[in-house]
Amino acid sequence: MAGRTAFKAILLAGVSALASQAVAQEQAATNGEADARQGRVPEVIVVTATRREQDVRDVVGSVSAFGGEALADLGAQSLADYVQRAPGVVFNNYQPGVSHVVVRGIATSSGNVQGQATTGYFLNEIPLTEPGWTIAVPDIDAFDLNRVEVLRGPQGSLFGSASMGGAVNYIANTADASGFEAALETTLSQTRNADPGYSAKAMVNLPLAEDLFAARAVLLYRDDPGYIENVGTGGANDLSVSGGRLSLVFTPSADTTVSWMSMLQTIDSADNAYQMPAAGDLRRETAIPEFTDTEVVIHSARLDHDFGWASLTALAAYHEKSQDWRFDYTPIRGAYNTDLDLNLTNPLFINSGGESEGTSFELRLTSPSGQRFEWLIGAMVFDTEKRLYEQIGSAGAAAQFDQSSLFGPGAGAVIAPDGEIFNAFYSTVSGQETAVFGEASYHFTPQWTLSAGGRLFRTEVDTVSTQVGFSTYPGDPIVTPASTREEGFSPKLSLTYTHSEDLMVYALVSEGFRFGTPNTPGLSDYPIPSGSSSDKLTNYEVGARSNWLNGDLQLDATLFYVDWTDIQLRLQTPDFFNYAANGGSASSRGVELSASWRPTDQLDLSSSVTYQEARLEEPLFILWYGTAPEGSRLPGSSDWSITNTASYRFHAPYDPVLSVSHVHLSEGISDLNSAVPGATPNRQGGYDLVDLRLGGTFGNADISLFGTNVFDERGVTRTVSEVNGLGQGIVRPRTIGVTARWRY
Repeated sequence: MAGRTAFKAILLAGVSALASQAVAQEQAATNGEADARQGRVPEVIVVTATRREQDVRDVVGSVSAFGGEALADLGAQSLADYVQRAPGVVFNNYQPGVSHVVVRGIATSSGNVQGQATTGYFLNEIPLTEPGWTIAVPDIDAFDLNRVEVLRGPQGSLFGSASMGGAVNYIANTADASGFEAALETTLSQTRNADPGYSAKAMVNLPLAEDLFAARAVLLYRDDPGYIENVGTGGANDLSVSGGRLSLVFTPSADTTVSWMSMLQTIDSADNAYQMPAAGDLRRETAIPEFTDTEVVIHSARLDHDFGWASLTALAAYHEKSQDWRFDYTPIRGAYNTDLDLNLTNPLFINSGGESEGTSFELRLTSPSGQRFEWLIGAMVFDTEKRLYEQIGSAGAAAQFDQSSLFGPGAGAVIAPDGEIFNAFYSTVSGQETAVFGEASYHFTPQWTLSAGGRLFRTEVDTVSTQVGFSTYPGDPIVTPASTREEGFSPKLSLTYTHSEDLMVYALVSEGFRFGTPNTPGLSDYPIPSGSSSDKLTNYEVGARSNWLNGDLQLDATLFYVDWTDIQLRLQTPDFFNYAANGGSASSRGVELSASWRPTDQLDLSSSVTYQEARLEEPLFILWYGTAPEGSRLPGSSDWSITNTASYRFHAPYDPVLSVSHVHLSEGISDLNSAVPGATPNRQGGYDLVDLRLGGTFGNADISLFGTNVFDERGVTRTVSEVNGLGQGIVRPRTIGVTARWRY
């Protein structure tokens, strides 16, 4: 791909420059940094969830932030290692790149939906969630991230489409011209039923011109051997992650910063990560490997300038995402042999996936913080082009079609050039979101603040689908255009009472939206509707943020109610093809509680408890399956989610730290079909996980021994019904290992 080639050229040039500059760098002492680590000063996390810098605990709304220090302490590498520790969040994990975050129960499936996702994903404020079927859920490796912000509740006013339930905003570290930095990290691990795994990661930051120009480069590779054996192929769900980031920052004056960032990350899985209970524990059985290959490339340029009376931010970005996977369709082979008078003997497969390209431009002005009247105004354009494909094939299919009495010699013309594909569906999707947005806050008194804002938006989607193969033979390919056009306003209103530095109470109303989804006929033998329009979601919440015992104890509480109408649904025909439709209404109500307590200078305790009810508010008819009754649970989430962490620092040589963490998730379902009376429910959740970590500091190096899922729980994270039988995504079995980190 052109983007990947360009990235490699930029990255190699940057690394070469960094390496040569490193030789000339004068080494600096880091004793102060080491003393700070040993003293375990609590990490203060500044976030940009409101498009201005704020302490995370001062944000009006529900935001959890995982700082770089916290991610390192957790040994985090991917979303699965930390995101579910945020209140109100469930991660439907089975493999990186295709696993979704569900916030406050706002989802209609634990996996991909036919339309745009309900959780938005961003990297340094760059939108990465295009309209329609999600190509590659960005699961950015946690190495050298500054922080990850998890925003709960709709973020439509400032973040735009997709962020109906919430948003995940990765913030990568950028180059720093004030001094030299370097870091290395490696992990060796052993998972039950798998070969040893390892990772190697490196970062270097160089001030190429002191206080003027700097570059920062990150390279990484991670090998996670598979733990689910495919007894049909002899393989396993081996996974590899590779890539890097390059940041260039030019600071011509104290008021102006110009920056560039490029990122490449690939995730390749040799086989699907679903176990099949019928095949046994940690086993599955298919005729062919069901691989998944994912790639994300991002390039962005940013200008920040402080005029004094306001700060200007201009952001332009380009991204490419691609995903290709193969699904074993062999159990259906007999039907094709009978219906088409064929004699296929080789495995039958479906190739599916696609690629998307997106360009985004955002321009905004932000008033200085700390004034009685604060404001923000901006505009953005987000254009995407997507190409999707779905192909049915089998080795030797061309010869069988030539011998078929229905098609006869020469009918190979309906076969793709490779001689294997005999029916296919292709589509191109063009989408555009344009918007103007703003927000203003007025501080009536030092205690009371009223904020109002919103986003005026327009979305457009044009789709052209092409169907070709035996289903159109002997006629021409079937070409079907479809489109949607929508516009609206997504408001936000809040009232805040700040009693003191130790107590803040707020009330908030906010809305979210997403692109509508035109349908294409697909390869199904069943009729489907023309498409879906944007659904509407309104969130009402009240929250309190409090500090006690001189700041050693932090207690937060949030009550929320979400009203969701005209829901966009991903439904499935009996022959396993998906389509989008609107239908019904739902609500999610609950309470999120979190506490952090430092009873002594050696012991840290933290806990979060979420109880929520995400339910249908009216019966929902699901084509070909039946009616899900009022009160049915929404899929992809749990009523109860609980996390607990305890860390103890010993007064001993090398500053050892022992941490124990626990996650509980109550039972849920994976799809709305499971809510229909009489249907066999595809269940997930209902498990407890315990992790252990013991680490110490050895000069500039940290070494940690860890064990994850130490009781080897078979926690089901997603269940699907496939032609090959029931498939279960599960948490990674018990894994032990060691991580070494060095920094300069």
